[in-house]
Amino acid sequence: MKILEKDLRKGIVKLVPEDQDDIWLLYNIIMPDDHITAQTTRDVKVEGGNSRRIPMTLTIRVKALEFQPFTDRLRIRGIVVKGPERFGVRGHYHTINVGPGKPIIIQKERWPAHVLKRLEKALERRPRILLVAIDYDDVAIALMSEQGVKTLYEEALRLPGKNEPVDFDKILDRFLVEIGKIIADYVSRYGARSVIIGSPSMLRRKLASIIKERVGNTIVISDNVSMGGRPGIKELMRRDSVKKALKEASLMRAQEVLAEFRKLLMTNDKMVAYGVDDVERAVMLNAVDKIVVSEELLRTCDEHERRHIDKILEEAYRRGAEIIVVPRESPIYYELEGLGGIIAILRFPIS
Repeated sequence: MKILEKDLRKGIVKLVPEDQDDIWLLYNIIMPDDHITAQTTRDVKVEGGNSRRIPMTLTIRVKALEFQPFTDRLRIRGIVVKGPERFGVRGHYHTINVGPGKPIIIQKERWPAHVLKRLEKALERRPRILLVAIDYDDVAIALMSEQGVKTLYEEALRLPGKNEPVDFDKILDRFLVEIGKIIADYVSRYGARSVIIGSPSMLRRKLASIIKERVGNTIVISDNVSMGGRPGIKELMRRDSVKKALKEASLMRAQEVLAEFRKLLMTNDKMVAYGVDDVERAVMLNAVDKIVVSEELLRTCDEHERRHIDKILEEAYRRGAEIIVVPRESPIYYELEGLGGIIAILRFPIS
């Protein structure tokens, strides 16, 4: 993310998103009634009664946002409040498409401190990691990023048995080279900084060697898991190698806090709070150390509830709490939803 201009007295931040994670962040911080200004195109009538798509700069008051996870396109729909007078577009609905490299101006009545903090964090390059889990039966490749974990590829190997009258080693090597090509393509496409390969066998070392030859500027790490495929990806995510590679990523941090929450819930439940009402009470008592909140709770259609959640998070941030937002694609998302969409670890016990 690049911040080009910031004037908080006017509530204005001009920025340029650089990748998919930045687009996802904008989806989470742009809210209904915010004003968005960007270069766009619109069909307008010209002389002769014909329509032409004309480039213009418009400002819209946001009504709705549409975003598909792991894509680089955000659609912002709203009512035009400012635009070229000669085209008569004011008061009409318009959709602005936002993608990487496209500057936009966001204007809010008030920028919450915790939202500004998330923007500041976005100025840093966040790690993207490819996870590979392979054995002699299955292989899966997944992308781990700020948006969550997405399975990119999976296949059953269908290798011949070692006792069959074929050259098993040659067939295996050929297959590993093909998988190496696929992984190298994903590294290039998604800008992954690291590839972590998990396997219960020596396959991980052979595959790591192939990948290093193809993507020399990417860190390749091997680790042990009990199986390949999707179950191996889930197991790999719990390994220290992934934790180390993602130690600064919000996704892994959210998992760590939730694990601490589960333990305290069983051993000392006065040190945790969950659900909006309980977390709000803990915040007002200055008892909250960490908060994990679901993306869905922040984006609720109920404007009153959305402002209520925002107020809680703003107060928690002001009092020094750490705030982590969990996307829908996170493996812990549904567990968090079952706890009311928000949990907190406390500094001291409260009844």
